[in-house]
Amino acid sequence: MLSTCACSHRSPTVGMLRKRPCLFVLVSGVIVCLFCYLKDSQSASNTTRSLEGEVVETRSSTQLEGVTVRIKGLEKRIRTDANGRFKFDAVPEGQQTLQFLKVGYQQFEQVVNVNTSTPYLKIELKALSFQLQTIRVYGSNRSLSQFEETTDLALSEAELQRRLGMTLANTLADETGVSQRMMGRAIARPIIRGLGGDRLLILENGERTGDKSASSADHAVSIDPTTAEGVEITRGPASLIYGSSTLGGVINVKSNHIPQILPRRPDMHLTFQSESVNSGLTGTTGFTFPIGDFAGNVEWNRRLASDIQTPVGVLENTALSNVNFSGGASLIKPWGFIGASGSSYRSDYGVPGSPEGHISGVNIELDKQRYEGQMEYRFNTAILEKVRLQTAYTRYQHQEWESNGRLGVEFGLLTYNVSAMAHLFDNAIAGVWWEYRDHATDGFYWTPHTREFALAGFYLNQRNFDKFTLQGAVRYDLRRSEPFRPGAVVRAGTVQRRDFNGFSGATSGIYHWTDRLSTGATLMKTFRAPGIEELFSDGPHLAVYSYEIGNAELEPENGYGTELFVKYTDDRFRLNLALFRNQIQNYLVPMNSGEKEWGSGAAGWLWIYQYMGNDVVMDGAEIQIGGEVLPQVHLHLNMSYVNGTLQANGRPLERVPPLNGKFVISYTPAPWHLYVASRFSGSQTRLGEFEEPTDGYFVYDIGSYLTFSWWQIENMVVFEIENLFDTTYREHLSRIKAAMPEPGRNVKLLYKLNF
Repeated sequence: MLSTCACSHRSPTVGMLRKRPCLFVLVSGVIVCLFCYLKDSQSASNTTRSLEGEVVETRSSTQLEGVTVRIKGLEKRIRTDANGRFKFDAVPEGQQTLQFLKVGYQQFEQVVNVNTSTPYLKIELKALSFQLQTIRVYGSNRSLSQFEETTDLALSEAELQRRLGMTLANTLADETGVSQRMMGRAIARPIIRGLGGDRLLILENGERTGDKSASSADHAVSIDPTTAEGVEITRGPASLIYGSSTLGGVINVKSNHIPQILPRRPDMHLTFQSESVNSGLTGTTGFTFPIGDFAGNVEWNRRLASDIQTPVGVLENTALSNVNFSGGASLIKPWGFIGASGSSYRSDYGVPGSPEGHISGVNIELDKQRYEGQMEYRFNTAILEKVRLQTAYTRYQHQEWESNGRLGVEFGLLTYNVSAMAHLFDNAIAGVWWEYRDHATDGFYWTPHTREFALAGFYLNQRNFDKFTLQGAVRYDLRRSEPFRPGAVVRAGTVQRRDFNGFSGATSGIYHWTDRLSTGATLMKTFRAPGIEELFSDGPHLAVYSYEIGNAELEPENGYGTELFVKYTDDRFRLNLALFRNQIQNYLVPMNSGEKEWGSGAAGWLWIYQYMGNDVVMDGAEIQIGGEVLPQVHLHLNMSYVNGTLQANGRPLERVPPLNGKFVISYTPAPWHLYVASRFSGSQTRLGEFEEPTDGYFVYDIGSYLTFSWWQIENMVVFEIENLFDTTYREHLSRIKAAMPEPGRNVKLLYKLNF
C-alpha cells in the first residue's frame, strides 16, 4: 500500500514526498511577508461618510428583510433589518457601486456619489420569475465580472441549491451542452460539447482539484456540490487564465472556505437533502463568524446512499458514503484580505460489476486532504487595481479493492499549485502559474513513479468601443514529465523524460446591435501535453473493464475552435444560439486494440486499450429559447448537438453525446415556483468500432420550490420527482448502459435555511 503517495517498496521516494509540504510552508511564508510589507505601506487618509436607505418589493412596496447589500470594491456587506433598512458607517467619499441581492429577487446595482449631501436611498427589487437561467449570476460574484460574457454559464448559490444533485455533473446536467460521463450515479464527470478529461478543467476556487477524475471513468470528482456557493463555467479567452487545454471550458466551483467578506454577525446555514432512488440522505452545515477584523468558516458535510433502483432492478454495488470537512480563516481589511484553509474529503463508493472486468464489482476508497492560502491586495492606482496570490497543496490517495478483499490498483498523487494574478485597469489581467505533481501507483498496475513540472504565463485584455467589445488572451506553457527511474522499457515504450511546450491564444468579438441584440464570434487555439497516464500506463484496470497501455512517444494536442453566437433578451423573451467547430490535431484517447490481455478479471481477460493520437473534428450547435407566454407562465427549451468524426477515415468518433435537451413549462405565483419538464435525447447510431447504439427517450419531471423569510431566517424548500413515469432509458455516455438503464422514479426533497 502507499504510505503517502508512493508504493511502500519505494522508501526513498516516500521520504521525499513527506518533505514536499515544506515547499507549501515556504510559499505561504512568502505570501505572509508580502502581506506585512504591503500592510505597512497602506494609507488611511480617506474621508468617510455614512450611507443608509431601505429596500422594498417593486409591486407591493413591501419592505424586504434579509436583503444583502454590498459595496463593490470595498467588500462591505450588511443585511436589511425587519423594516427593510440598512446603514453603512465609514464609507469613503466618491462614487460607489451598491449591489442588492436576495433569494427570489432580481439582482440590482445602484451607483451612488457619497458626500455630505447623499440622500436617503430607496431601492426597489423585482420578484424573480423562475427561468432556466444560464447566463446571469444571482447572489454570487462572477470572478471575471468586468469581462463581457461570451457563452459562459453560471449558477449562484440559490440556483445551485434548486438543481442540486448527488454529483457536480448531475447538478449541471440540465445546462445546455452539458452531458455526463458515468459509471453509476455516484461516479459522474461533466462533458461539455463532447469534450471531457483535461480538455474541460474542473477547479476549486480557481485552482486544480488535485484528484484523478480527468484520467478515468471510474474516478469520482472529489467535490460535493452541497458545499459550493456557486459554479461558473467559463469559455473563450477568459478560460486561458486557468489553463491551456480549455477547448471545452473551465468549471470553477466556488466555496467560502477562506472568507473574503467580513460578516457583521455570525451566519449559519443548514441543508438537508434526500432522494428515494437510492435512499440517499445528505446533511450539510456551515458557520461563518467575525472576530474583530478576522472571519472564520467551518463546514461539515455527510452523504449516504445505497444501491440504485432502476425500472428493471437494482444496480448492485453502487452504494456511496462521503464525509467532507473544512475550516478556514482570513484577515479582512479595506485593502483586501489574507487567509488559509484546510479540508478533508473521504468517499467510499462502489463500481458496478461486469463480466468484462470484475463480475462482483470493485470498491473504491478515496481520500483527499487539501490546504489553501489566498491573498488579495487592492492598490487602486492608475495602472494596477489589485494583485491576487494563491497556493494549494493537495494529497490524494485512491485504492480499488476487488470483492475478494485483494487490492487491485492504488493511485497516489501530490499536487502543489501557485499562481499570481495582477488585475490591471482597462480590463486586463496578467499572471503566472506553477504546478508540481508527484504520481505513484501500486497493486496490479505498473505505471512508473513519475513527477510533472509545469510553468505558464498568461495575459487577458478587453477593449470596449462604442458598440463593439473585443477580448483577447495569450498563454505559453512549459511542461515536463520525468520518471524517477528512467530507462526501463515497458509496453508503453521507453520510460524517459519528456518535455513539452506550447502556445495558446483566443480572441472574441461581440457587437451590440441594440440593448437587446448582440452577436459575436470566438477563435481559439489550445495546447495540451500528454499526461502521465497517457504516456506510461501499464496494467489491468478492472474498474473500467480494460487493460490500459500508454504511449511514451505521444506528441501534444493542438486544438482549434471556432464559435458564432447570437443573443437576444427582452423583458419577455430570450434567445441564445451558438454554432461551433472544434478541430483537434493528435486527439489523445484510449483506443480498443481489438486484442485481449490476461488481467485477473472474472473471465480472466480484458480488452487492451492503448492511447493513440488522431485528428478529429467536432461540429455542433446549442440553442436556448424561452419567455413569458402568459402572466407568470413561462416556456423554455434548450437543445445541443455534437457530431464527432475521425478525419483520417471519416468514421465516427467514440463516446459523443447525441442530440439532447430539455423543455420546461413553469408557473410562478410568488413565492411559489411550479414546473413540469421533459428531458429528451435522440438515438445515437454514429458509433465507434466497439460502441453500442442507444435509443432515444423522453423522460418527465415535475417539481416546485418555495423561498420565504421567517424571523430573519431565509428558508428554501425544493421538491422534485425525476423520471415521473419510471421510464426505462439509457444514456449513451454511460459505461454501464449494457448492464442496466438509468435510475427509475426518484422523489427528491431539499430544505435549506440561512440565519
